[in-house]
Amino acid sequence: MDPHLIELPRKILVGKGVIKKVQNICDDLGIDGSALILTGPTTQKFADKMIKHIEMDYHKEIIESLTKNTIKRMESLAKRFNIVLSVGGGRVIDTGKLVALRSDIPFISIPTAPSHDGIASERVSIKEGNGKPHSIAGKPPIAIIADIKILRNAPYRLIASGCADIISNRTAVNDWRLGKHKGEYFSEFAVDLALHAAEIVIRSADLIRKRKEKGIRSLVKAIITSGISMSMAHSSRPASGAEHMFSHALDLLGSPALHGEQCGVGSIIMAYLQGDDWEKIRDALKSVGAPVSAKELGITKEMAIEALLKARKIRKRYTILNHIRFNRAKAVEALKATGVID
Repeated sequence: MDPHLIELPRKILVGKGVIKKVQNICDDLGIDGSALILTGPTTQKFADKMIKHIEMDYHKEIIESLTKNTIKRMESLAKRFNIVLSVGGGRVIDTGKLVALRSDIPFISIPTAPSHDGIASERVSIKEGNGKPHSIAGKPPIAIIADIKILRNAPYRLIASGCADIISNRTAVNDWRLGKHKGEYFSEFAVDLALHAAEIVIRSADLIRKRKEKGIRSLVKAIITSGISMSMAHSSRPASGAEHMFSHALDLLGSPALHGEQCGVGSIIMAYLQGDDWEKIRDALKSVGAPVSAKELGITKEMAIEALLKARKIRKRYTILNHIRFNRAKAVEALKATGVID
């Protein structure tokens, strides 16, 4: 991969009450003029809190869903602004990344829940016409503002889901190593970051479970580190392998579980297939209160089996599911051996 352009955040602000510091960050970055503020139906109260502390002209939009029409409308609006500020969850942040990229203006990520590593990366997950998700490049955030007071009080299920998403980096990295042997671009530095992020979460599990400030700070830093690993790789590879494909397959089948929850369970399965320490992953997920079985995900045994069989065809990415002979019998064996189904 030559040349390889790496774009990383210039400012990362983590702490209590830092949502009030948005204007300071913009001033430090030399950004003035006006802002397009994107938020969601349940997170606009945080956007409104931030707005009280900015001096720029602004326009606020509530993002209900990430669709082509939404992106097109936001692109049209963005022509009048100098920066995009996304205050919310994955849908809001992903919309901000795409709009900022296509409008060629800076983007600041202001997450309201530590539920995924997209808050710090350039990657955007969108669905094709057939419903299959795939990852594309958006605008990496020029700054990340992570208000610990807000993140610490997010619904705990979202916090646990974020933990599971990061822990699953372990199997994503194993899959990327398989891809390396097929001639795929590979970055040891990005791998080190992704694995370090996973270890931070595992070591901080007890503090996170208790919502201790130190634990949530550690989770946020791990999420940001994981996001940066993807920017280093210019790909989602360091944090997305067969476990994510399993999650996407579950989405297509109508699973009610969260993305991170599904990736966590997927990582248990893939670690087993990879010959890795799947029990360590399972125990880490248990320790943060994330699901470790089909029942805990709220899905049937048959759905788990079908998703595992569909996963390999979700996207063109070489993983353990391509590397071994994989069929229904092998899927059932893996699911039962790991306790994902009984």
